[in-house]
Amino acid sequence: MAVIWNPSVRKYVGIVIPISMSGYVVVGFGVCPDTNGPKLVKVSVDEISSMWVVEVFMLSTRVWKAVYMGAPFKSCYLIWNQVFVNGVIYFHAYDDINLDWGVRSNFIILFDLKSEKFGEVCLPKRLLDAPLLVVANVNELLSSLEYYHADETFVCDVWMRKDGANKTFSKIYTIKVEGKSLLHRVLGFRNNGEVVIELEDDNNHEFRIEVYDPSSGHFNGVGINGKRGTYV
Repeated sequence: MAVIWNPSVRKYVGIVIPISMSGYVVVGFGVCPDTNGPKLVKVSVDEISSMWVVEVFMLSTRVWKAVYMGAPFKSCYLIWNQVFVNGVIYFHAYDDINLDWGVRSNFIILFDLKSEKFGEVCLPKRLLDAPLLVVANVNELLSSLEYYHADETFVCDVWMRKDGANKTFSKIYTIKVEGKSLLHRVLGFRNNGEVVIELEDDNNHEFRIEVYDPSSGHFNGVGINGKRGTYV
């Protein structure tokens, strides 16, 4: 079940997601720019035939509608990591067949909520081969977070695609914390460009949320702490 919650009116709606027993299912969420109505997109993938069955749920009608059946991308494995930017859901995917010693080829697949059609985002060579890649929304622009090992710890490069379908990605800065690993610890971005990060205290294994300012490189705590095993 998926739950759509509107915190401004303090109401939520539970939506049952039909799931077949074969293959796997990935669900995306966004708001249609034409109607301002929430939509769920369910992609059911048969791993043997690579066939996709795509259904869309509109909150206004409360029914699932089939919009596509076929194999739009060869040897493509969808990941739950996704982001919604300006009427489009972007899914992280990778080539699940042509693997070379554990190195996988990354993709970013888009689903336009207005036209209800798929497309693919071009990635630079560096991101195609990145071992750990996460799609993100930075100031309402499609971005990618590249995690890699440097100086005995994990750091994060923030890449951003300027507005426009044919624009490429450019690296805008690197997030690095001395003595701390940033592996999957960037939680989000504020409108002013600050980065919300989860860090682990090596002394008591507590996790705390801090805010990173890319212009100054300074960190500020927000007073939110948690124990290992809790997630945001």
